[in-house]
Amino acid sequence: MPLGQSKEQEEELEKIRQSAVTAGVSVELSENIPVPIPFSRAIKAGGQAKFNPMSYVNALAKAFEGSGGIIMQENRVIHVENEKSHVQVQTSAGTFRGKSVVYATHIPPGINLLHLRCVPYRSYAMAIILEDDQYLDDLSYDLYDPYRYYRTQEVDGQKYLIAGGEDHQTGHMENNTQCFLKLENYLKQHFRIKEIKYRWSSQYYEPADGLPYIGNLPGQADNIYVCTGYGGNGMIYSSVAALLLTRTILGRDAKFTKLYDPNRIKPIAGFSSFISHNVDVVTQFLDKIINKEQLKQLTNIAPGEGKVVEYEDQKIAIYKDDQGEIHVVNPVCTHMKCDVKWNEAERSWDCPCHGARYDINGNVLNTPADKGLEQLEL
Repeated sequence: MPLGQSKEQEEELEKIRQSAVTAGVSVELSENIPVPIPFSRAIKAGGQAKFNPMSYVNALAKAFEGSGGIIMQENRVIHVENEKSHVQVQTSAGTFRGKSVVYATHIPPGINLLHLRCVPYRSYAMAIILEDDQYLDDLSYDLYDPYRYYRTQEVDGQKYLIAGGEDHQTGHMENNTQCFLKLENYLKQHFRIKEIKYRWSSQYYEPADGLPYIGNLPGQADNIYVCTGYGGNGMIYSSVAALLLTRTILGRDAKFTKLYDPNRIKPIAGFSSFISHNVDVVTQFLDKIINKEQLKQLTNIAPGEGKVVEYEDQKIAIYKDDQGEIHVVNPVCTHMKCDVKWNEAERSWDCPCHGARYDINGNVLNTPADKGLEQLEL
């Protein structure tokens, strides 16, 4: 865990070390780190495991199907209705019935209390081939804000340095491309880079008090469940959710039910982050009403660029593709009516309030929205 030289970071590291020891985790101070980055203090957590997540998920899928389960892909859930004896799920491929429903969907669709307790973030990563073959044996990360992490992954005999970070709230970065550039520039200062093979970003949801929400979906019947708010730790918490919800649905005693309860209220641990996020959400609504910033004319839109502009006394979200074709949608998010923002790096419309994302034609890419943006005609 490489650190910079600031006193604040050293103090934070010591708190992490003490908390880990109290929790029974094996950690120790280390005089060496696997990354060529200056540091003052570091701790090392031993006994960790690394495995290929795709192989893991594929094996789970095969085991599930081998036990009689059915996995349906390219099938959007449109509506869930709770009947007296069953749950009815309407999808694009037909209607299904079951005893319970679990929203394992990143963030549940529709409007729910959890949308006020989860903050959406974007995170950036790169897969790099090094010139000197000095790949890392361990996962390392720092305590900057936003932080960066480093690890090695081997695919088909080729090793890659995986580096990531530069996280920010969804829809709050004017130029998303600069996140990749900042990460790349920092890496070039410390590693001998031969080629940046791949770049990508992802979205995760940060819970108000640091723990995910696993259990009954607030405001719904007892047989409607949710698992969300993993805070970027989905490989761990998805397994926790699977074990916990399986026991809950089968009527068995389940440890930690109260700890992860989505209906929990922790005013001390989570209140400040809950308030700060939802003040930001209110600000987005107010900006939509009172912001008088002058909007540029349609003629200033370059190929590959998207903007929210004013046209004939109404706001529109407009994108011009590389061939010069115009794509126009209503910028009002269908979830809770915030205005979407343009994501330059991924060419998508992102909602800064609760993380819904849409493609250039307004189709839903990411919940909680369950309906696309309205397409407009110029």
